[in-house]
Amino acid sequence: MEKFFMIKGGYIITMDSKMNVYKDYTLVISGNTIVDILSNDTAESKYANVEVFTAKDKVILPGLINTHLHTNLIRGFGDDSALYQWHKEVAEAVRRTITPEETYLGALVGYAEAIKSGTTTVLALEKNSEKCYQAAQETGIRARLTPYILDFEDCADTIELNLAYVKKTASPEERVRFWFGFDSFREASPEMIREIVALAKKYETGLHTHSNESVDDVLLCRKRYHKDPIIHLYELGVLSERTVLAHCVHLTKEEKTLMQQTKTKIAHCPTSNIKLSDGAAPIVEYLFQDICVGLGTDGANTKGNYDLFEEMKFAVLLQRIVQKRADALTAPEILKMATIGGAEVLGLSKEIGSLEKGKKADICIMYLRKLHCLPFDPEEGSILISHLVFSANGADVDTVIINGKIVMTNRILQTIDEQKLLFDANEAGKHLIARLKLKGMNFK
Repeated sequence: MEKFFMIKGGYIITMDSKMNVYKDYTLVISGNTIVDILSNDTAESKYANVEVFTAKDKVILPGLINTHLHTNLIRGFGDDSALYQWHKEVAEAVRRTITPEETYLGALVGYAEAIKSGTTTVLALEKNSEKCYQAAQETGIRARLTPYILDFEDCADTIELNLAYVKKTASPEERVRFWFGFDSFREASPEMIREIVALAKKYETGLHTHSNESVDDVLLCRKRYHKDPIIHLYELGVLSERTVLAHCVHLTKEEKTLMQQTKTKIAHCPTSNIKLSDGAAPIVEYLFQDICVGLGTDGANTKGNYDLFEEMKFAVLLQRIVQKRADALTAPEILKMATIGGAEVLGLSKEIGSLEKGKKADICIMYLRKLHCLPFDPEEGSILISHLVFSANGADVDTVIINGKIVMTNRILQTIDEQKLLFDANEAGKHLIARLKLKGMNFK
C-alpha cells in the first residue's frame, strides 16, 4: 500500500516554469517523490489519516543546488592571496599533508554545513574522493562527485579510481554518483585530458573542471599552449552539454561563442572570485547568450562557508556593480540559478530543482518569522523571494528533506552526530595546522 507524507504550509515557492507561489498549501510525498500540491483544505479531505509535518508560518522551496564545491577541514588562512599564490602556498601544501581520515572529516563538515544552510545537491570536486563518497552517503546529501585528478605521481585520485567509482554508482537511482573530471589544464596534460574525455563519453557521465578563473589562468595557457583556455579545452573535446566549467571569469568573444555552441555549462562562484581578486564573471551576458549558469560556493578556504543564500546576494550585487544597472540581475533570476537553473547545469532538471508533481522530494523549509524578514506573511510572493535573496541566510533554514528523507529538522541533523563531528573535526584540524606549521606554512 502506498504510504503518503504531507508537508502542510505556509507558503510554497515552486520555482516551476510559471514561478507559482502558493499560500496555505500542502505538499504530498510518497517515497522519494512529490505526488501532489494542493490547498490545505483539499489535502485534509483527500489524504485522511496521513502523517503530517506542520510548516505553519514557514516557507517551502526546492533544496538549493551548489554547482561547484570543495570540502575543507580547515579554513581561516591564506585570506589575502591571489589565486596562483593561494594554490601554491595553501592548496598544494594542504593536499600534500592532509590524511584520508582528515579529508573524510572535512567532507562530513562541508556536506553537513551545506545541508544546514538549505543545500540538498552538490557538484563537488574532491581530493581523496573515496572518503568524500563515504561522507556524502552518511550525511544524506545528493551529490555528484568528481575526483581531483592531477598529473602528479603523489595524487591520491587517479583515472582508474574515477572509473571504478563511475561503474559503482552507475545506477540513475543512486543519490551519490561519480562524474569524470580533473583539476584544470594547469595540472592535467593534454594526453590525460583526452583520456578523461573519452571515458566521460563512453560512460555518458558529466565532466567537471576549472577554467579561466583568473587572468593568470589565461596568460599561462597562452604561454604554454599558445591559445586561450576554452579553445584548448575545446580542441581536446572537453566542451559539451554534459560539461560544467567552474568560474569562467575571463572569456574572449570566441570562447563565449564556443561555450554557447557546445552548450557547455558554467558554475559561477562570485564570493570566491571576489576574495581571490579573480574578477567578476559577466554572467548577465552569459545568460543573454543562453549559456546555462549555476551557482557555486567553491571551497570554504576561499569562500568562508557553504551558504548559498549568502552567495545569491553576492551574485546579484556584484553584477549590479559590473553592469552599473540596479536591475542587472534580480532576486527571482538568482533564486532560479540556485534551484532549477542549478538542476539544468547538472542535467537533473527533470528530477530536482523545482517543487512539482513527479519530481524528487528535495525540499528546504525556512523559518522567516524573524526581525530581518518582515513582513513574514505577505500576500505577495515577490516579497518572500526578495527576503530569501537579500535578507535571509542559511541559519534561517529549519528543515531539509532529501530524496524524501528528513535529514534535518528544527536545525538538528538527523543523519550524523553533529556534536561529535564538531569535536572530532576541530581536534583533527588543529593537528593538521600543527603539521603545516612544521612544514613552514605561515598562518599570519
